[in-house]
Amino acid sequence: LIASALSGPIAEVQKRQSCSALQLVHISGTTEVGLGTVGTPLSTALASAIPGTTTHSITYDTSAEYVVTVAAGATITANYLATQAALCPSQRFVLSGYSKGALVVHGTTLTSAVQAKVAAILVFGDPARNINSPWPINSPSVDLTPRDDSTSAQNIASFCNSGDVFCWPAGTSLAAHLAYPTDGSIGVAATFVKAKV
Repeated sequence: LIASALSGPIAEVQKRQSCSALQLVHISGTTEVGLGTVGTPLSTALASAIPGTTTHSITYDTSAEYVVTVAAGATITANYLATQAALCPSQRFVLSGYSKGALVVHGTTLTSAVQAKVAAILVFGDPARNINSPWPINSPSVDLTPRDDSTSAQNIASFCNSGDVFCWPAGTSLAAHLAYPTDGSIGVAATFVKAKV
């Protein structure tokens, strides 16, 4: 009886906390768990730049398979955003993906009502950077050098280090692909988002 009485207020507090003005929804890369190497510092940077920002990590199969698991991740992401948007009608989202997570972002199909709630999209080391993909990244080449300038009218920042083995044409450097958490990209991403909300 006591547990039942206490669970109501706790659930209500959790619901209120989840309805922040802005929420980062991050999709991690291959073999990563939770927020992963990019999502963790990004979450901290956004909470600092825009106080009150909350974070949600999409849980999906991050194994090294890029068709079935990416499609499943996209469905999970779309379902989460639709549910969260219904729960918190005033909340806006930052959709972010690193490496395989960027592929999931590309594959995510949202209703126009949920799309309108996406304040910004961030992708890091996006393997589909040079592919013409549909929403939510309809121009993956936007902000070709986002650490130099993010002046695009679009709400997308695509971070791709020179030589990155996955996003740079003929790139061969794994180190470049792993550098986003420490090379200044996170701070620029947070500034980019702040300008969009």
